[in-house]
Amino acid sequence: MALRKPKKTVKKDPLASELTVDDLGRAKKSKRADARLLQIANVAAALFFEKGYVLTTTRDIGQACGISPGHLYYYIKSKDDLPAMFAQIHKNDIDKWEKRIRPYMKTLPPEELLEKAVRGYAYLIHLRRKMVVFWYHASLQLSDEQNAGIIDVETRLINLFKDIIELGIKSGQFKVRDSFLTACSIHMMCVTWALKRWLIKDTRSFDQFADVCVELAIPMVRGDRPGTS
Repeated sequence: MALRKPKKTVKKDPLASELTVDDLGRAKKSKRADARLLQIANVAAALFFEKGYVLTTTRDIGQACGISPGHLYYYIKSKDDLPAMFAQIHKNDIDKWEKRIRPYMKTLPPEELLEKAVRGYAYLIHLRRKMVVFWYHASLQLSDEQNAGIIDVETRLINLFKDIIELGIKSGQFKVRDSFLTACSIHMMCVTWALKRWLIKDTRSFDQFADVCVELAIPMVRGDRPGTS
């Protein structure tokens, strides 16, 4: 009687075993759709920057993306959908930034932590600078509902700066009169790269700008007076 070979047993990932071919297909389509949405958002932000929100049409956006009006309609119904899309992109950026920064609040000295946060946030402003300009130029033309998303995002990031400042105050390293307003000032300092880039970009690199943001933020929270070290 022939001996049967023992069957090989392979441990399966319980989550992977539940995926079907259709699930994998949908995941790939989802990634392609996300990439297309990001392209549409970036192109729309550039057009809003050049022509203004009011004068830019969905046809302009579709032509610049190289897709037909019908194809564009699959992703957005009108340009009024874009503020919410921009807010979601900013939210995703801030989520990643906050997840990188908050764990360091238990290990890094407050000054080093603030430097890390300022550089990280300044880079996000650089990355999404045309969307940032859109918000500051078009917010008065948008409804409260359209502005709600970006207000929530900015509140979160200001609160993170505020938490870092208050951590420094508790440790005796920082000395500020108002932690919230100081956090707002640091936030606006970083945003300057987007709002005044037309004036700065020919003479200063982004890295130089980020260095200056840190150089200004640290004395601000330490309570140093101008001209002192």
